[in-house]
Amino acid sequence: MSDTTAPQSPAAKRAVFTRLGSRPIPRVTRMMDVACSLGYETLFLAARREEGLAETETYAGHEVKRIGPFFPLLNGRGAWLYIRSVICYNRDLYRTLRQINPEMVHCSDIETMPAGVMYKLRTRARLLYNIHDNLAQRYNILPFAQVILNQFEGLAVNLSSHAVVPETFRRDTLPHWCHSKISVVRNTPADRGAFQPSTETTPIRLFFGGWLDTGRGLRQLLELVRQNEDFELTLAGEGAPELVKEIEATPRTRYLGFVTHEEIMEETARAHVVAALYDPARPINRYAASNKLAEAIACGRPVLVNSEMLITEALRGYDCLVKLPYCDIETKAADLLRALMGTDGVTYSTKCAQSRAAYEHLYAWDVAQDAMAKAIRGD
Repeated sequence: MSDTTAPQSPAAKRAVFTRLGSRPIPRVTRMMDVACSLGYETLFLAARREEGLAETETYAGHEVKRIGPFFPLLNGRGAWLYIRSVICYNRDLYRTLRQINPEMVHCSDIETMPAGVMYKLRTRARLLYNIHDNLAQRYNILPFAQVILNQFEGLAVNLSSHAVVPETFRRDTLPHWCHSKISVVRNTPADRGAFQPSTETTPIRLFFGGWLDTGRGLRQLLELVRQNEDFELTLAGEGAPELVKEIEATPRTRYLGFVTHEEIMEETARAHVVAALYDPARPINRYAASNKLAEAIACGRPVLVNSEMLITEALRGYDCLVKLPYCDIETKAADLLRALMGTDGVTYSTKCAQSRAAYEHLYAWDVAQDAMAKAIRGD
């Protein structure tokens, strides 16, 4: 008797993504989406950063599994606890990688790279290094220490199969001897099309989404709303509990907590202006490649930024920014935004159109998608 059993299809390739957070952020989920389109089964190995979360869940369409010890969001405090927790996380990450045995590992930032490198050296799996924040730019430290950290990150790049950064100016600050292994993948959200500008110009609706930190201009935005009754502020994200309390106590301010990327995009489109502010006292803030800026221009919304950010130079040819020095946010931003909205809405509509043009010309989704696919395939 002939065997009529259908032949088994080859097992799908496995790709593990990891970052020291409770869930994958949009920059990671986009890479996971592209990996799926290339035939990979994906899994995100998360850290335990929040109490009460399940060991496994599905988030943004992808499987999430949490490993390692619990340690809270420290917001820059508790350095030794952070270091010990990172070591323990890498121990458990390496053990889990050996159990799963994926063909590709995607590590976000330096904290997850030790386990990734050890796994790559043992198995010859493909290792992608996604640099969200350059290591040497994160801290206000002496120049010689910045040089050491930068060289160390360059070594991590060379130990990976390939690395990606969000902007060219971020690649240019890394050692020249590792540049051949780095490609630029901008923080480009998938194209949902432009949203028509609101015809209601008052109250002026501001939106901020992301990590809640005093270095992101939040206290200045809260004071702006307190002092000006024609403004409303919506915030989404997580961060320091004391800052969340201050947000919730501020009039005309709506706090959404941690929400999905889809909800972020809905709030971005609902706003008149999106805030992407970074205190230039921290080096990484001057080099910020803001997700919120990219999301805002994708929706066709102007962005309130401080002039010290290098990314403003890349957008110089597009009239899509409301720009001022960081120190002037509290005293001058309200008048600038009122002038933008104007009385007839023409200036604002033009700004919205320029924002969308910047997205289409500089942040095109198909270009970013192709860059991610090449990094994953190893083209």
